[in-house]
Amino acid sequence: MPWLNLRPTNSGGGRQGGPPTAKLYESGQLTISHGTCEMLGYPPKIRVRYNPQEERIELTPTTPNDNGGFSLSGGGNSPHRIGAKALANQYPQMIGSYRAVKIAGGVELQKTEEENS
Repeated sequence: MPWLNLRPTNSGGGRQGGPPTAKLYESGQLTISHGTCEMLGYPPKIRVRYNPQEERIELTPTTPNDNGGFSLSGGGNSPHRIGAKALANQYPQMIGSYRAVKIAGGVELQKTEEENS
């Protein structure tokens, strides 16, 4: 007999990811929306690179045993987050809201215009 697909009775919309955004707070907490995590494919860890001159942050998935990556905290009803205190302390111009843009191999966070003025 061939394999048959079982489909759920309730095929409701479920949780929507929302807009792909992020925010770096003065405390150094970097929050990442569910929409941004969907673009990353919900990796167990992410690698973070930043360019303070262009006010951009790059997030790329890593392997589970990569010691150079951050494990994402949160999820569920709260945004995912990582600690980026050194970034916020050394480059205060990076504090603010970001929009996420899909790039090859990950996501680039670009500071929003209202934060740049």
